Amino acid sequence: MRRYLPYWCYYLHQGMLTALMLQGVVAYFRHQGLDLASLSLLWLTFLPWVGKCLWAPWCERHCLGLRGNRYLGSLVILQLGMATILLMISALAPEHPLYPILIALLLLAVLSATHDIYADAITIATCDSHERPFANAAQVGGSYLGVVFGSLVFLYLAQHWGWRGGFMAMALLSFSLLLPLGWLPASREPFETNSPPRLDRRSIQALWPILCLVAVYYLAMRGLMTLQTVLLLDNGLDFSRLGLITTLFGTFASGLGILLGSWMARRLGTWRCLMPSMLIHAGIALAAACGARIFDLQAWLVLFTAVNIAAATGFVTLYNLLMGQVRPHQPASDYALLQSTDAAVAMLASLATLQVAHYLGYPRLLLGLALIACVCLWPARKLCLKLQTGCGITAI
Repeated sequence: MRRYLPYWCYYLHQGMLTALMLQGVVAYFRHQGLDLASLSLLWLTFLPWVGKCLWAPWCERHCLGLRGNRYLGSLVILQLGMATILLMISALAPEHPLYPILIALLLLAVLSATHDIYADAITIATCDSHERPFANAAQVGGSYLGVVFGSLVFLYLAQHWGWRGGFMAMALLSFSLLLPLGWLPASREPFETNSPPRLDRRSIQALWPILCLVAVYYLAMRGLMTLQTVLLLDNGLDFSRLGLITTLFGTFASGLGILLGSWMARRLGTWRCLMPSMLIHAGIALAAACGARIFDLQAWLVLFTAVNIAAATGFVTLYNLLMGQVRPHQPASDYALLQSTDAAVAMLASLATLQVAHYLGYPRLLLGLALIACVCLWPARKLCLKLQTGCGITAI
């Protein structure tokens, strides 16, 4: 357990910040009466995750080592910076215009995205193929566990201690999560200085099929995940209960999804588990579209439980594939490019989802998401076959 605890800690930190910006703060302002169109602006904080591939090669070339690990020093400095920004945000009054808070959150997101570049590079550099499933479990499980703090704990403290108390608690947690990082092992392989990391046309050409697969894999599911908070609130869920429900989604539901995803990866193999996962996504989207006008709050809670299970399953199966696709001389840069593609899809899907819900309503939106989920199955299957053939990989 101690061997993998550092992975859990820095991915928990990532999950906490993402949930804080896209669930905790969204729920707080929605409770204050902010409309969906204005709330969609908060998804602009996802822009640094889209663009992090642009500065990832520079970060990989100029990283600071610590305790025998090439990337650890840079990760520690960035986490200290994020804790400081959380303290700064606590001093901003939420009753004032949204834009100063949005700018502060954007700065936090820039550091968080850069922090993730180093976190992924550490995981890739310190794990072999046999250890990677456990690291992937920490990657997904830690991120979902962070939702408990970024959503439940923040909303609870914001309700009882106010905006300032909530953000000060998040800053204290950010500082404390640095302590177990001293247990990280040293990097397994030396860095290849003869091939400096770069983002160029060759990088995109080499990764093009897997980039396309990442783009279509979660397209409809991103929309459903975006709707979770606002749809439950609009169907009568009490604000004080939202944090508890989000916690149950982020622990029990996601934990079940992680176990299911790990089982699928071992049982079906790295490649064959992808399409069953996408079929589950499409089935859930169709169920949501069919019940858009008739589901009550209890039915929506059941459906979003399935959404969280399926999302965690999909993350495990996809990340298990992606970490094996990066090139040895620039693992951080290649993985950042893959994640930037996923982040771009997530941001655009989330912005479009909230805008369409605002102007056309939930039923039409959910019908569109169901159609997208079904249509994406065909290109995903073609890409999987091409990648297996092109990479010389046979399904297990």
